Amino acid sequence: MHPQAVSQEGVDLIKRFEGLHKVQPDGMISSYRCPANRWTIGFGSCKGVRSGMKITKEEAELRLLNDIREHADIVKQYVTVPLTQGQFDSLVSFVFNLGGGNFRSSSLLRLLNQGKYDDVPEQLMRWNKARVNGQLTPLKGLTRRRSAEAAIFSSDAKLPADDGGPVAPQKISAAAPKPLAKSKTMAGVGIAGAATGLNEMAGQLQGLVAYAESLKLIFLLCAVGGIALAAYARFKDHKEGVH
Repeated sequence: MHPQAVSQEGVDLIKRFEGLHKVQPDGMISSYRCPANRWTIGFGSCKGVRSGMKITKEEAELRLLNDIREHADIVKQYVTVPLTQGQFDSLVSFVFNLGGGNFRSSSLLRLLNQGKYDDVPEQLMRWNKARVNGQLTPLKGLTRRRSAEAAIFSSDAKLPADDGGPVAPQKISAAAPKPLAKSKTMAGVGIAGAATGLNEMAGQLQGLVAYAESLKLIFLLCAVGGIALAAYARFKDHKEGVH
């Protein structure tokens, strides 16, 4: 049901995104603390790593292959639907970076085991954040890795030229911009205009209405509020495509 092992393409993907760090002038590779504050060595290996540890490049390669096999076993254990080689490679890279615990509890695994293969690339892209100064922040490196994993997962999908492949749409379009009539900009301008007019009327009623000065202040505040609403809404509309 699953491929027996990760392909060389899958191994190379993991190597590229993990990287080989702390290579010393003598060729030895030193341990270091990763951004998650874990002692790490070679190609992202953490098991049994301690401060001051050194290994050769050959040992780093061996550690990588052992780590890949362990994460491949996690994919085999928890994925209950058949996988192509590309799908298997993608998920092993994902679990290598994410960890087995997060994978087991993920919506991605739940949807995949329901046979919703097409949902997996989008689910992969959700995992592009890490904690920076205590806050979850999208990271470019993680976004690139998720994009590569999503592409490999989809690489075995049928194309329009394949037998039984999907029919390609011949006309595509972007989301329609919000109509200006639905914009808060018009509401803000209307409030400001009405309040300004009423402010003028309050001045003309000075001799007839005891509270004309209070009304003038209220209308002035409404005018300022309307202008502020219009300015904010216009800025927001510009970002949403209303010009």
